[in-house]
Amino acid sequence: MSFRVKTVGDDGYGRLGELQTSHGDVETPALFPVVNLIGGTTHESGGVWRRMREKLISKDHLQGVMFQTMSFTDYGVSPENLNEFWRPRTFYEHFEDLNAPVFIDSGGFKLMNSNTFGEAPEKGGTPNEWGLYTDPKSILGLQLDFGADIVATLDYPIPPDLKEEEKVERMERSIDSAVECLRILDDPSRLEENFEINSRAAERLRERKAAGEEPSVYIALHGHDYETINWYVGTFIERVADLELDSSFEGFAVGSLVPLRSSMDVLVDIVQGAKDAIPEARDDELGLHVFGVGGKQVGLLSLLGVDSFDCSTHMQTARYKKYTHPESWSHYKLDELSGELRPDGSFPCDLPECLLCGDDGVSYEKLLEELNTDLTYDERQERKENDEPIKSDYYALLARHNFEVYNEELRRVRDAIQEGNLLDYVIGFAREHDDIKKGLQEAQLRDKQLRNDVAAREAYDLLPGSSLTSDQATLSKWDAGVEKDTNSRRISLKHHPSDFNVLTRSYEPQGDKDTLLFIPCSQKKPYSKSRTHSVLFDKLGSRSDDIQKVTISGMYGPVPQECERADPVLEYDYVLAKEDKEQIELVTDRTVDFLEAYGEQYDTILGYVTSKTYRQVLENAFDRYGRGETLPRDPKALQLTEYFRNSNVQELLDYLDSSADGVTRD
Repeated sequence: MSFRVKTVGDDGYGRLGELQTSHGDVETPALFPVVNLIGGTTHESGGVWRRMREKLISKDHLQGVMFQTMSFTDYGVSPENLNEFWRPRTFYEHFEDLNAPVFIDSGGFKLMNSNTFGEAPEKGGTPNEWGLYTDPKSILGLQLDFGADIVATLDYPIPPDLKEEEKVERMERSIDSAVECLRILDDPSRLEENFEINSRAAERLRERKAAGEEPSVYIALHGHDYETINWYVGTFIERVADLELDSSFEGFAVGSLVPLRSSMDVLVDIVQGAKDAIPEARDDELGLHVFGVGGKQVGLLSLLGVDSFDCSTHMQTARYKKYTHPESWSHYKLDELSGELRPDGSFPCDLPECLLCGDDGVSYEKLLEELNTDLTYDERQERKENDEPIKSDYYALLARHNFEVYNEELRRVRDAIQEGNLLDYVIGFAREHDDIKKGLQEAQLRDKQLRNDVAAREAYDLLPGSSLTSDQATLSKWDAGVEKDTNSRRISLKHHPSDFNVLTRSYEPQGDKDTLLFIPCSQKKPYSKSRTHSVLFDKLGSRSDDIQKVTISGMYGPVPQECERADPVLEYDYVLAKEDKEQIELVTDRTVDFLEAYGEQYDTILGYVTSKTYRQVLENAFDRYGRGETLPRDPKALQLTEYFRNSNVQELLDYLDSSADGVTRD
């Protein structure tokens, strides 16, 4: 099983790919609707989920379905029923008409919020009657018994506002779990160690490996910002590179995104963090999936390199009797939809695959009546005996319509990639939807090429910080004043290096510091509140009392900590790029000038930097000044993930401790 990119759009945006599975290839970008294949104790159980399943599981209509591993706990399934009825046969054996690939999530959120499925007994946990534990062997065994074509590794989700040390611990456990999953796929016997219930799954895995049909693996990961997710991806890739494994993985699956669907700037930042951590040499062979996002965001996220999506919103909205408008994307309560109907009273929908709104569907009046009528048990049984629809069938039709709105959008995005005009499509879409506009503006802050391409299309209203309307933009130029509110701060793209230069200010360093430490700037302002700065100084601990921190700004050069809240420093957004030769020279010159003005006040001068361009600035500045040490001395790569590597941070700590003890480094 493997993933590969077949083509990239002619405009440089979006990609069409292919993920091989044992039940057919998935053509990406793809949308996996969430379907509860286990809705109760038998095949006939499940109510609206069963009827929705029956209307969606054909491979002729979609690329695949998503099943959440632990969702059966919501439907009265007992341990005996699970282990004696559901697990002995795969979903493909249970449902003869299922011919679409099944992507099975690990159920991390369910496990996190349950006291039943704790640690495995071998790790000191308490045995339970399910034989299921929060353990990669246990969960992978269940996924294999279900017959998964694609699996997401067992993850440990990160709730918002979790303490930093707990966040890091959970990320590291998720990475350990993913590594163990790959080891199991290499050696199925590991699946059976201390898990007798997995013997069947182990045998199935051996058979699938022999046939070249072992499941595709997506590494589940979480993070609430660019830096966290970037560290996560880079650290996992590094861990796997150090192992001798035959089994591979096909991509990454980003979780914890459902609460962020309305915060497109944060969502975009996370996706960019994941993509930027994937080595360029492997970009075409690693897919990126986003959990719980699959509506009107698919165009923008495909533009940024996302390959697959899943969502259950079509079902959730239907259960609240809400109809998704195909043009406005608004969710209308059915009893408030009458004003949106066409003059003939029909639904405002021409989607070719919609089973609700077409000539053979159901009228608005009929749908409203059936969903507002409660039948007795005897009346429901009578309808079933006469093969007549019941309320669940009407809910399923509404859910199918809502899904078709999402699925049709994905088709349009695929067509735009194929035709080489995805950016033009997203620009048009962003002008109609403020949240997509916000996300597109955020994406340009880190992607200069995207910003240049948006400007080249004269979409000035969509440039970062613009408050123009599309009509005003046709009369505007890039040098029109632009500002925006991002993460509770104002930014301006009109700032120039002359707006701040510490050497032209009445700056005097604190006289009681022994060490001058330079570190790179961050997008978040003030710098000290960013993850890169705060994490490092948390690890420095009491050592920071003797450190004068100076941030190297790609725009302004040296920015001492006392100057971080100056308006030009708070407001600018700029990342120093390798092609900006003149700006690199300016920042280097200012750093040398700063050292010549203040360097003699410090016993030790250091730079801690792992990004290539900023490291180049410091190394050249130290060389010209004649003093200064750049750490880490020998990073494995010049990228952000190295900044957080424990061994690199420890090298900095050891250097500071040695300097404090009077050890000479020269």
